[in-house]
Amino acid sequence: MTSFGLMELLLIGVVLLVAVGPERLPKVTRDVGRLYGRMRRAADDLRRALVLEADRADEEDRLRELRRKRAEAEKARKAAAEAKGEDGAAPAGPQPQRPPDAPPEPSPSPEEPSEGTADDDAIPPG
Repeated sequence: MTSFGLMELLLIGVVLLVAVGPERLPKVTRDVGRLYGRMRRAADDLRRALVLEADRADEEDRLRELRRKRAEAEKARKAAAEAKGEDGAAPAGPQPQRPPDAPPEPSPSPEEPSEGTADDDAIPPG
Protein backbone atom coordinates (compact mmCIF):
# COMPACT_ATOMS: atom_id res chain seq x y z
CA MET A 1 0.00 0.00 0.00
CA THR A 2 0.96 3.60 -0.36
CA SER A 3 2.49 5.18 2.71
CA PHE A 4 1.80 8.78 3.55
CA GLY A 5 4.24 11.14 5.21
CA LEU A 6 3.40 13.77 7.79
CA MET A 7 3.04 16.53 5.18
CA GLU A 8 0.57 14.49 3.09
CA LEU A 9 -1.58 13.69 6.14
CA LEU A 10 -1.63 17.37 7.20
CA LEU A 11 -2.65 18.41 3.67
CA ILE A 12 -5.50 15.85 3.66
CA GLY A 13 -6.62 17.10 7.10
CA VAL A 14 -6.69 20.73 5.97
CA VAL A 15 -8.63 19.86 2.79
CA LEU A 16 -11.15 17.86 4.86
CA LEU A 17 -11.52 20.71 7.36
CA VAL A 18 -12.20 23.20 4.57
CA ALA A 19 -14.49 20.88 2.57
CA VAL A 20 -16.57 19.48 5.47
CA GLY A 21 -16.36 22.19 8.07
CA PRO A 22 -15.32 22.07 11.72
CA GLU A 23 -18.81 21.09 12.96
CA ARG A 24 -19.18 17.94 10.89
CA LEU A 25 -15.49 16.88 10.80
CA PRO A 26 -15.65 14.55 13.87
CA LYS A 27 -18.73 12.73 12.53
CA VAL A 28 -17.23 12.40 9.02
CA THR A 29 -13.93 11.05 10.35
CA ARG A 30 -15.85 8.54 12.53
CA ASP A 31 -17.89 7.42 9.52
CA VAL A 32 -14.77 7.15 7.36
CA GLY A 33 -13.07 5.08 10.08
CA ARG A 34 -16.07 2.74 10.32
CA LEU A 35 -16.18 2.38 6.53
CA TYR A 36 -12.46 1.61 6.49
CA GLY A 37 -12.98 -1.06 9.20
CA ARG A 38 -15.84 -2.67 7.26
CA MET A 39 -13.80 -2.72 4.07
CA ARG A 40 -10.87 -4.24 5.91
CA ARG A 41 -13.05 -6.96 7.49
CA ALA A 42 -14.64 -7.70 4.11
CA ALA A 43 -11.19 -8.03 2.54
CA ASP A 44 -10.09 -10.36 5.37
CA ASP A 45 -13.24 -12.47 4.96
CA LEU A 46 -12.67 -12.70 1.22
CA ARG A 47 -9.04 -13.68 1.73
CA ARG A 48 -10.05 -16.32 4.30
CA ALA A 49 -12.73 -17.71 1.96
CA LEU A 50 -10.23 -17.93 -0.90
CA VAL A 51 -7.71 -19.75 1.30
CA LEU A 52 -10.40 -22.20 2.49
CA GLU A 53 -11.48 -22.87 -1.10
CA ALA A 54 -7.90 -23.43 -2.19
CA ASP A 55 -7.35 -25.83 0.74
CA ARG A 56 -10.55 -27.70 -0.12
CA ALA A 57 -9.51 -28.04 -3.75
CA ASP A 58 -6.07 -29.26 -2.63
CA GLU A 59 -7.67 -31.85 -0.33
CA GLU A 60 -9.86 -33.09 -3.18
CA ASP A 61 -6.78 -33.46 -5.39
CA ARG A 62 -4.98 -35.41 -2.66
CA LEU A 63 -8.04 -37.61 -2.14
CA ARG A 64 -8.25 -38.35 -5.87
CA GLU A 65 -4.56 -39.23 -5.91
CA LEU A 66 -4.94 -41.56 -2.89
CA ARG A 67 -7.92 -43.29 -4.48
CA ARG A 68 -5.97 -43.74 -7.71
CA LYS A 69 -3.02 -45.23 -5.82
CA ARG A 70 -5.34 -47.51 -3.86
CA ALA A 71 -6.93 -48.76 -7.09
CA GLU A 72 -3.47 -49.42 -8.57
CA ALA A 73 -2.42 -51.32 -5.43
CA GLU A 74 -5.63 -53.36 -5.53
CA LYS A 75 -5.02 -54.25 -9.18
CA ALA A 76 -1.45 -55.27 -8.38
CA ARG A 77 -2.65 -57.39 -5.45
CA LYS A 78 -5.27 -59.11 -7.61
CA ALA A 79 -2.72 -59.73 -10.35
CA ALA A 80 -0.33 -61.26 -7.81
CA ALA A 81 -3.11 -63.45 -6.41
CA GLU A 82 -4.03 -64.62 -9.91
CA ALA A 83 -0.39 -65.34 -10.67
CA LYS A 84 -0.14 -67.50 -7.56
CA GLY A 85 -3.28 -69.34 -8.44
CA GLU A 86 -6.59 -69.50 -6.69
CA ASP A 87 -5.49 -72.20 -4.23
CA GLY A 88 -2.57 -70.11 -3.02
CA ALA A 89 0.05 -72.42 -4.51
CA ALA A 90 3.03 -71.02 -6.32
CA PRO A 91 2.61 -70.82 -10.09
CA ALA A 92 3.78 -73.84 -12.03
CA GLY A 93 6.91 -72.85 -13.84
CA PRO A 94 10.64 -73.28 -13.76
CA GLN A 95 11.93 -73.82 -10.25
CA PRO A 96 15.21 -72.23 -9.19
CA GLN A 97 18.18 -74.50 -9.85
CA ARG A 98 20.25 -75.68 -6.91
CA PRO A 99 24.01 -75.67 -7.28
CA PRO A 100 25.39 -79.18 -7.86
CA ASP A 101 27.63 -79.08 -4.77
CA ALA A 102 24.76 -78.08 -2.38
CA PRO A 103 23.82 -80.60 0.31
CA PRO A 104 20.53 -82.42 -0.24
CA GLU A 105 17.45 -80.98 1.40
CA PRO A 106 16.04 -83.06 4.25
CA SER A 107 12.77 -84.77 3.43
CA PRO A 108 9.85 -83.76 5.58
CA SER A 109 9.02 -86.46 8.13
CA PRO A 110 6.88 -86.52 11.25
CA GLU A 111 8.84 -85.65 14.31
CA GLU A 112 9.45 -88.59 16.59
CA PRO A 113 11.11 -88.27 19.96
CA SER A 114 14.64 -89.57 19.94
CA GLU A 115 16.11 -91.82 22.61
CA GLY A 116 17.20 -90.14 25.80
CA THR A 117 14.81 -87.21 25.65
CA ALA A 118 13.14 -85.66 28.64
CA ASP A 119 9.87 -87.41 27.74
CA ASP A 120 11.43 -90.81 28.57
CA ASP A 121 12.40 -89.64 32.04
CA ALA A 122 9.09 -87.98 32.89
CA ILE A 123 7.03 -91.16 33.53
CA PRO A 124 8.77 -94.02 35.28
CA PRO A 125 7.86 -97.52 34.03
CA GLY A 126 5.68 -99.36 36.14
